[in-house]
Amino acid sequence: MPSGEKPFSVVNVWIPIQSLGSVNVTVFKKDAGEVDLVDAGMYSARSVHDLLAKIKSRIRGKIRDVDKIVITHFHVDHMSGAAILREVFEPTVFIGIGELELPLRSGSPDVFVDNILTLYREHGVPEPVLESIRRSHPVFRTVLAYRAFSSLDLKPIYPGDILRLGEASYRALPAPGHTPGHIVLESLDGTHAIVGDTLLERITPSVILYDEEHDPLGSYLRTLEMLAQKKYLVAYPGHGNPIISPAERARELIEHHRRRLSEVLELLKRRGSATAYEVAVGMRWRTRYTSWEEYPPVEKFFAIGEALAHLKRLYEEMKVEVIERGGVKRFRIL
Repeated sequence: MPSGEKPFSVVNVWIPIQSLGSVNVTVFKKDAGEVDLVDAGMYSARSVHDLLAKIKSRIRGKIRDVDKIVITHFHVDHMSGAAILREVFEPTVFIGIGELELPLRSGSPDVFVDNILTLYREHGVPEPVLESIRRSHPVFRTVLAYRAFSSLDLKPIYPGDILRLGEASYRALPAPGHTPGHIVLESLDGTHAIVGDTLLERITPSVILYDEEHDPLGSYLRTLEMLAQKKYLVAYPGHGNPIISPAERARELIEHHRRRLSEVLELLKRRGSATAYEVAVGMRWRTRYTSWEEYPPVEKFFAIGEALAHLKRLYEEMKVEVIERGGVKRFRIL
């Protein structure tokens, strides 16, 4: 392979999620007609058809086999297409060990969503909002995709594992935050990385609190600090264009979340105390909607989860405390 030439192609694959539109799949060419993939698109005939057509175009011939699929994280747009590919090519499917332990993988979608809504209820979310979220939660629209993927014989990836993809080798690095078991694949020469949704060029990856036991924003900030120390020339994200100077982008995202934490503290200072729901309503969101009432239920779900993640980080930093009033948790500055 000529020096400086990347050992893969990135194909932009259609997915039935309007807010995203597409997902990036990384294609490593092996022997004639054989490929390895990082991520796999979505459990959708159109998505997988688009993926296969673009692979054929890149390798300039028929696809004889998909040998390995490495999944960056357990989100439906990145992993569920592997369930269809598995029926045709029988690839070995790998995923980070932390993703294998997620409740959504081993439990029912109803229980998963109900547990989140119980958490939201404890943090002051009104019942009509909870019910609207439950009716429209995206997990229920993609339940077959999650079930199909979870039924696969998945091979765990451990921190530091070396994965051979095509003619290249990559080191798996834990990158929790967007999901608990997200991984980044780092080239052994340190020039580039495949980063999934850990870094995105134009938007900030969602970081949501799903339970009281974890601190997802704390995990994500540590991941960003790790990436800010790397010397990658380019990072290949799960959506959008390659990121030039990924360390700089990591620092931008750290600063973004530090500003958000300051915003939450200022809001609490003005109010004296607030529920996570009140914080979510009061935060400034980059959106086309002019008022909280206009937000679709799914957008409210993500906003509340993000507010909770920031409040949890402030709690772990001992900047706020939690008090209970009438069975509802409120936050106030220490």
